[in-house]
Amino acid sequence: MYYLFGKADRKCKDCEHYRTFKYHDKSYRKCEVYGITQSEASDWKAGYDACGLFPNKENTYGRDIMELRFCNNRDPEEQIKGQISFFDIKKQEGKNGKQND
Repeated sequence: MYYLFGKADRKCKDCEHYRTFKYHDKSYRKCEVYGITQSEASDWKAGYDACGLFPNKENTYGRDIMELRFCNNRDPEEQIKGQISFFDIKKQEGKNGKQND
């Protein structure tokens, strides 16, 4: 977080991105910029030093940090070598005499 956004001289508990959720009488604290997941791995402490998005700056990356951290850099439209596409299936159906829509 600090690498991407820098640091602020405040605490996360005072930030608008800091969220508390209740589930079965237990509180879970999360940072919406880092990612809202059902995993304890993304739990957030109120006493953490706030990042540079404090108090309510917009995350301009368009994704939460958990998604950026675990996604690959491949173009989502790029076909993986050996992968069959929907259009290949339709062509094959046409060759086999099946009706195309």
